[in-house]
Amino acid sequence: MPRRDHALTAEELAAYAAANPHDAALQKLGLFELLANTGGGVLDPAQVAQRQGPWRQPTSQPVTACELDVGYVVVDVTCIAIGGVELLAGVTDELSEAVAEAARPVMSKIQTIIAEMARAGASTTDIAKGVFDILVIIWSGGCLGAVVAAFVGNLTWYYSVLYGATAMATIIAAVATDGVAFVAEVALEVVTFGMLVADCVNAVAACDLIPSAHASAAPLAPASHAGRALKCPRVSPVLSWR
Repeated sequence: MPRRDHALTAEELAAYAAANPHDAALQKLGLFELLANTGGGVLDPAQVAQRQGPWRQPTSQPVTACELDVGYVVVDVTCIAIGGVELLAGVTDELSEAVAEAARPVMSKIQTIIAEMARAGASTTDIAKGVFDILVIIWSGGCLGAVVAAFVGNLTWYYSVLYGATAMATIIAAVATDGVAFVAEVALEVVTFGMLVADCVNAVAACDLIPSAHASAAPLAPASHAGRALKCPRVSPVLSWR
């Protein structure tokens, strides 16, 4: 996640607006107004206000069980990439559905990576490489702005823009590299972030995916989302809260 002293630039805000062209209010928002309504743009998750009650607008195409479980994986991946531990007390179906909808254009490509990550015998490096590959797929598929906007959708509007724009800039900086440093750091973190693997296994089951052919044993049994609490590692090879 970006450092607390990271100052969002006008260029980063403009890039976030361009990636979310259907948000009319965002297109009109200037950096001065954003900073004036977010305490000067200081990144302090402990002070961020969250929306009360349901916030996601239903769509004409309901999210399937498969898409929902893929959405949970994408939430995990986004969380790992930006270290958003304080932003979310827990992940709900509402949030994962919103993220899944944003990732729909590249859903099948993400599923292929998930099947590899969920295979029996996958190493922490394999899983970390999968995290990087999913981010690259979302970015190259033109979905990054929408996915990040969905990820922070439960925050009040100005703060969702502040964190969304900053998070998008962080992810772009990461995927613009060869991924070696990112994968190495994530490989250390996934050891204590078992929910990612569990969510990958759930997605394999819900989507009826076939794990990688070189799996050495049967995959783990699917786990329940009920009562889960998201604890995101603080990972970023580019910008860090540490």
